[in-house]
Amino acid sequence: MHNFFNTLLFFLLSITTICYSQDSINHGRKIYKLELLRAVQGTIQVSQEYKIGAKYSINIGLMGTYASTRGLAKPYLSAQEFNYTDASTNTVYTLDNVEALGYGVNLQFRKYLTKSAENQLKGFYISPELFYRRLNLTSLISENKEIKRTLNLGYVGYAIGYQRIIRDIVSLDTYFGGGFFLSQYSDEAHFTRYRNNYQIDFTGMYFNMGVMIGIVR
Repeated sequence: MHNFFNTLLFFLLSITTICYSQDSINHGRKIYKLELLRAVQGTIQVSQEYKIGAKYSINIGLMGTYASTRGLAKPYLSAQEFNYTDASTNTVYTLDNVEALGYGVNLQFRKYLTKSAENQLKGFYISPELFYRRLNLTSLISENKEIKRTLNLGYVGYAIGYQRIIRDIVSLDTYFGGGFFLSQYSDEAHFTRYRNNYQIDFTGMYFNMGVMIGIVR
């Protein structure tokens, strides 16, 4: 199973590198964005969208996570049910003071649908979406015992969205969609199962949405 996440990460990083290399000679419209909804998860996602055709674009997002129950992400982390079984003692620990640190890559390949969108990156669009995240989870369960785990997350889905350009300066981008979400701890051989879809370590069909605000160049 680890090979799946390694392949997904390699693919996303390769596409990102190729796209940024092409972008150095692409003088078309670009939009730099900040994802608003991920902030409540303790994650900052910054994106760049640029056109690759009259009605086509690529939106590349890079994610950085530092989430703690002492910060903005406290409600989100408090809603999680992190459990860990120590195989050596067969003891089950409930982790309630987790800190998450990690990174991720998000890709959308967009096709704009309205005629007015030509060369403008605005209006309704459809897009396949891929992302990969890697989180290091840490929890102190006693004065001298700390649990550390690594969680790999992947998503393959499709999105429908609308982007509005305001005074040719600011963009407002909203989208929703669905797909399949995969989650696996590095110390386990299989994907996670039987989790609710609001859990970060969920595997199964998943509803996804986003809201981004950006600057147009």
